[in-house]
Amino acid sequence: MLLSSLPHYSSGTMNSSLSPASRVRGRKQTSFARPKTKVSKTTRTFRGRKGACVTTAGIDTKRDVVLVLGCLDRTAQCSAEQLSMNEKSQGARVVSVFPAQAFEGIKNPLDAMAKELVYPNEKVIDAMNEIEYVEVVSDESKEFQKALPNVTAVIIADEFAPNMLKSTENVISLIKDNKLPKLKRVVGLSHIGIDRRDQDPYKMMNRKVFRGGAILDRWSDAEELIKATAPKGNPLEVKWTYTIVRVGDLRGNGPCSVVYGDAMLTLVDNAFDVRMQDVDMEPGDKFDGFTKRLSAACVMNRMLTSTKVSVLNQTFSLISVGPVPRDRRKGYDVAKGRSPPPIRDEEIDEAVQPKGEEEEQGSVEGAPVPT
Repeated sequence: MLLSSLPHYSSGTMNSSLSPASRVRGRKQTSFARPKTKVSKTTRTFRGRKGACVTTAGIDTKRDVVLVLGCLDRTAQCSAEQLSMNEKSQGARVVSVFPAQAFEGIKNPLDAMAKELVYPNEKVIDAMNEIEYVEVVSDESKEFQKALPNVTAVIIADEFAPNMLKSTENVISLIKDNKLPKLKRVVGLSHIGIDRRDQDPYKMMNRKVFRGGAILDRWSDAEELIKATAPKGNPLEVKWTYTIVRVGDLRGNGPCSVVYGDAMLTLVDNAFDVRMQDVDMEPGDKFDGFTKRLSAACVMNRMLTSTKVSVLNQTFSLISVGPVPRDRRKGYDVAKGRSPPPIRDEEIDEAVQPKGEEEEQGSVEGAPVPT
């Protein structure tokens, strides 16, 4: 899985610990001290695809609290942003969790003589704070502990396998300690190829010499931890259920992508966002290819808002397909802020529907990375 590109370094005079909580839209948020801009409350709406199935929302926006882990990575950032904008979840309290180290200053790596600390994640955290209905907290803060008793859903979206495993272990520990008494749903990010680790290219990907060491094993450990802890029995009767979404290597931007400094990777991500707007989705471990971050986030969110029994306690594989026809690419320029709309809930519901026999026998190949 790709990590986020190099962060933008900025200097400041802030303390190296968590800054005081500031009030934004009536809720406490841990953030860097910067003036906030007003965000429009308009809900995005997009034209549906003919014949798409429709289901009701599974989230009560007045009572439910969604905990999103892994928010240093763009998939989790996309998830938090889309939860605040989707009509089925808009208004629900979204708690965006960052590691405590994200708020700490470090010595300027570009100027050894500088006395002031730099805060690599400052712009990311500020950008997340500006998203409506989203509050940013540290995983070691009092605000995080106060939110736990009301959490009804958890999204674990770390893009780096060891981080994902650590976040999963932390969530399971909270569940076992009864610190999440209202929990109903857990949605976890994973990687395609887990069931094919003895085959190339996944056998090569799972080598211990790679960064993170046997990353598919780490993804598998996180999955098994969730499955082993989940209550057994009828999904409609147990206390909480899970859904795991396996993705290919991630491409595309997030709501805070402006702060990243890798120009070449940004060009690839921009092209991927425009060209690869559709998805293929199947139960189990299928496909080979790449997945758009925004699409992965929308699918994970839909696993929360959907009331379909078929998504409960299930594992799905998800890849982006394309390129889409030219008329669907016209007018978009990610570098100038004109991005394609996220995939719609109705399209996700249609992708989750069981396919016919002919479709099940066919194979779907992921598209190559645009260059």
